[in-house]
Amino acid sequence: MTQKEFDWLQRLEKEVDKHWDELTKWEQKFTENLLERFRRWGMKTKISPKEWGIITGISDRAIL
Repeated sequence: MTQKEFDWLQRLEKEVDKHWDELTKWEQKFTENLLERFRRWGMKTKISPKEWGIITGISDRAIL
């Protein structure tokens, strides 16, 4: 994970609650699982290119 990706996930973690109701149930569960992994592993969190695509979509639409 790059520093830019790390910073992005930190921002997502801080902002997601403000827009929680705008996410679908699936997006909420995906985000919960992602952030749980991120809190546990930090910079060592493994995120696939497909997951980054989903994260980008959620961020663009409801978070950032």
